[in-house]
Amino acid sequence: MRRLPAFAAALLLAACGSSTAPDAGHGTPPPFQPGPDAPFATIADPSLSLPLCILPAGTIGVPDLVVDPLPIPDRGNGLAADAASEAPAALPAQLALRNDRGTYNRRYQFALDEGAIWFKSNTAVTGIEQPWARLAMPGCLAGTVIGIAVDDDELTAIRADGAIYGMDNAFKDYALFNWSSRWGPPLWTGTGHRIPADYLAWSWSVISPAEDQHWTDPAGNLHTIGSGKVSHIWLLRSGGQRYTYVDPWLPRDDSYEMCGPLRGRYRGVNLSASGSTVFTVNRYGDLYTRNYDFDLCGADPLFFDYAYEDQRGVSNPKIQLPTFEWQRQPKIPGTITHDISVHKSGIDMLTRSLRVEGRDARGHTGYWEKDYRELDARAWKFVRTDQPLRGTVLDNRPRDSSLDDAGPGEDRYYARNLAQLPSLAAHPQVAGDADWAGELPDFNFYCSPARLRIRFSPTEDLELLLHHTDTIRQTERGRGLDQQPRAFVGSIEIPEPTFARLDSLPPKSQQFIQLYLDGRRHTSVRLSGVEDRISVTSFGWEFERP
Repeated sequence: MRRLPAFAAALLLAACGSSTAPDAGHGTPPPFQPGPDAPFATIADPSLSLPLCILPAGTIGVPDLVVDPLPIPDRGNGLAADAASEAPAALPAQLALRNDRGTYNRRYQFALDEGAIWFKSNTAVTGIEQPWARLAMPGCLAGTVIGIAVDDDELTAIRADGAIYGMDNAFKDYALFNWSSRWGPPLWTGTGHRIPADYLAWSWSVISPAEDQHWTDPAGNLHTIGSGKVSHIWLLRSGGQRYTYVDPWLPRDDSYEMCGPLRGRYRGVNLSASGSTVFTVNRYGDLYTRNYDFDLCGADPLFFDYAYEDQRGVSNPKIQLPTFEWQRQPKIPGTITHDISVHKSGIDMLTRSLRVEGRDARGHTGYWEKDYRELDARAWKFVRTDQPLRGTVLDNRPRDSSLDDAGPGEDRYYARNLAQLPSLAAHPQVAGDADWAGELPDFNFYCSPARLRIRFSPTEDLELLLHHTDTIRQTERGRGLDQQPRAFVGSIEIPEPTFARLDSLPPKSQQFIQLYLDGRRHTSVRLSGVEDRISVTSFGWEFERP
């Protein structure tokens, strides 16, 4: 699990101060641009010069106390049902979808208006009826917020210049809410961070032992979530093809990323995330979900054990790799917009509620909803709200249109010893590296696996797979592969049909498998890469771009 040093427990509640009147110059978003290609979220402007707002204290990132320090009955925001409220009249009584203007967990709802944040009990869950109340914020932050997202007990607010702020204890009484600008290493005690300003949408995901208890891995095994939780800001970037995650424990850069649907060629127009589940949609209404986070995907060997070998039925299983792939969700049989939402609805990552804004056949507005594990289109049910639509109505084509506006992929070709291929047939056996050539026809740093083709002659080869995943580090670096060597890890797999007939493979294939893979289906390897070269450092192999 992720662990914290002893000094982190000594961080005290931030001094919030009272809210100040919102500054419309910084907190008012520009008018929403119609069209699915326009950014769904309000975009930060890093050139803005805002008052300094450094909040080094706060409890965010510190493990939750076992005993609630304020064990009083849930009172929401403290207002009675008939209390007067200064909240904008346009705020709905109940939020239906989580986005950067309105968000919720199982205890509270939060809404953003003119740079101010309002909150109230999540009536749909708690049954507590009350009006909206203004959320207490540090004076330097009030009025400058352009986007919010809450998941679990942590709320993230994005300032107009892109700076990230966190509010902790969003499952506790509001008297315990506290703010911090800390972000980044070491161990979420860094001096802060800003999100890049080239996103279409963003969301905040938290998975915790208190709320979720466990991950369920692809083998169906449960693994306890660490006390440090896993918290990511997810960003949809590069015209909807890149799914970057920014983690407060990791380097303050843009180097960590999840492969998008269809090996990154799918173009999303929005995303939502909750409890390590990411939900995305394209302009034609094609919907995908994926369970993914830094710990689950195999990138955190410092605290977790992983295995590509089948972990089903193992008494003390490791986290199963490769991790989950994207799941294409059934098309919605009706009108939808690109305002989508996912939220937790149970423990162990087993249930997630998907919601998509839209209209029913009679023209009523509301949202379509189902659990993410229900893969029959008939599971989508419409819930009427009569609220104005925020999203843009999509061309929701009934067929699979996932690649109708596909972008370019990032698969790249690498090879070793290929110039010697015509002469390799004369080699009597595979006794070393000079006796074979190799190709990686489709290596993509963020999209695993790559095909690994071992060539023994122009007409004889062995098809393998090279799985690979990023790994933990604390130093900043660029995205993907550049001229700075990047270390990562992986596994060479003999595909199951090939492994089932090892004894009948051609002699050179059998010799290669015994020499390098010791007859095993999965062989762990260390890897390193630059833009023009992939090194399998475990064996000293070098694959280069032509």
